Amino acid sequence: MTEARAYLPPVLQGGRSWGFSVNLYALRSRRNWGVGDFTDLASFVDFAATLGAGLVGVNPLHALHYSNPEAASPYSPTSRYFLNPIYIDIETVAEFEAASPRAAELRKRVASEPFAGTLALLRDETTVAYARVARAKWSALEELYGILSESRDERHAAFTAYVRDAGQRLERFAVHEALVEHFERTGGSRGWTTWPDEFRDAASETVRTWAAAHRRRVDYFKYVQWIASLQLARVAQRARELEIGLYLDVAVGVDLNSADVWNEPDAYVLDHWVGAPPDPLGPLGQNWGLAPPKPQAMVRGGGEMFDDLLSANMAHAGALRLDHVMALLRLFLIPHGLTPADGTYVTYPMDDLLAIAAARSTNAKCLIVGEDLGTVPDGFRDRMERADILSYRVFLFEREDDGSFKRPERYPALGLATATTHDLPSIAAWALGRDLDTWDRLGVMPESWSAQARESRRIDVSYMLDALRATGELDHAAFDAAHRAIDEASDDPRRYEPIVRAVYRYLAATNARVVLVALDDILIEFDPVNLPGTGFEYPNWRHKNGAVIEEIFNDQSIAALAAEVRARVKGEPSK
Repeated sequence: MTEARAYLPPVLQGGRSWGFSVNLYALRSRRNWGVGDFTDLASFVDFAATLGAGLVGVNPLHALHYSNPEAASPYSPTSRYFLNPIYIDIETVAEFEAASPRAAELRKRVASEPFAGTLALLRDETTVAYARVARAKWSALEELYGILSESRDERHAAFTAYVRDAGQRLERFAVHEALVEHFERTGGSRGWTTWPDEFRDAASETVRTWAAAHRRRVDYFKYVQWIASLQLARVAQRARELEIGLYLDVAVGVDLNSADVWNEPDAYVLDHWVGAPPDPLGPLGQNWGLAPPKPQAMVRGGGEMFDDLLSANMAHAGALRLDHVMALLRLFLIPHGLTPADGTYVTYPMDDLLAIAAARSTNAKCLIVGEDLGTVPDGFRDRMERADILSYRVFLFEREDDGSFKRPERYPALGLATATTHDLPSIAAWALGRDLDTWDRLGVMPESWSAQARESRRIDVSYMLDALRATGELDHAAFDAAHRAIDEASDDPRRYEPIVRAVYRYLAATNARVVLVALDDILIEFDPVNLPGTGFEYPNWRHKNGAVIEEIFNDQSIAALAAEVRARVKGEPSK
């Protein structure tokens, strides 16, 4: 039997590509409303194209909890089929620009004080103020929907067609969002698992009757998704000029109190969480707080549920990252009320799921990258390779048994190589131990752990600099300068640029088909994006980039790093 193979773009059939990864919420500009938006992403795609990049990667864009915008983790969504409306650029929505009195009044309000002043303050914040951003955007979106509702033109017809084509899944998603608002307002309950019994069944007559009585609010949530999908489609259209295009990300699961689980509760294990077992790096294990899908549900009806998920996320993607791709084979399940030490692995029908993924990938002409970090079962990566799914290789984790860094020729060809991840600090911050400083400041780890972690980090940094020197990426003078900058813990980001450029030259010299340059690394960001295991004691998923994109586009050091990476990946002569 021939094994299914996923799509490989023409550029990767004997060649290589490279690109950038960005956190959309972190993009700052002089025009957005306090959070990066789809217009910022489009501008960044255009910038990447001028540097010869083949793809632009971005964090998951899944729908989060509309009524609770401070729950900002893109890896804990309410739906993986729909989009986060926080990324909508209000001022480019057609209704905002409409020639109607109501639209004119909205434009006047946005341009006047105190609204304009509020937007300026939101832009100036160093972290995303999600609740305040959402308050501004939701009020504007409600007005925009009102403007559309009063029209009966081609625009309204296009919205009607979108709703018809999206079908039942959009209807139930929108009803869920409206019900969340309703129960939060009337009873203080946000999650469907605490609603009255008759509302816990998305297909119940009670729910249908309620939705009919609240049709305008339900349709508002459909409108919000329509606008988000239109704006992402415009970004994707511009990204088609790249060799691969947009590189999107699918979270491994959804929150228990999510629209997806409410819509299909029989497809999920409702009394367990997804997590990771205890290991030497995490002796307590991990509970990710996600509802695990039932293995049999993933392939029921020819795999309709899994295929629909891939189809929704590949619609605008040239490449798709599957977070924790080992979920195709197994997930670690933890019973509610117990600890990861009490969990167990549950097997999933990997061959069937790979066949579904390969077929959808080929149909959508979308590359698949499998995030295979952590505990990887024996033979799993070989199976991925036979399916033409790229392995996700992170520089900081690619080590030999003695702790030294793998040389470039030891990286697999069918891989995507990058320096770090959203769960790790930037290269400069890692070398300085800024994440360890944060742990110390929070006081959540014992003093003995901190001392051991710092000694281990010191050794690891030494290994890194040795690897960069051994391959010629740092000459003797640069090697000594790198050591001095780290030893002195300098706050001058320019002192770490040679290290960052050396790391990415190193990665560009690997065999990996794709090399991804993280914007956080280029900008020498010192604050980690996410500190795993923390909640609101650390501003996870909130840190903005230190520079606005208008400055990034004119930064010659970024252009120089891109030129070095491009030359190695493409085999161009050095300049």
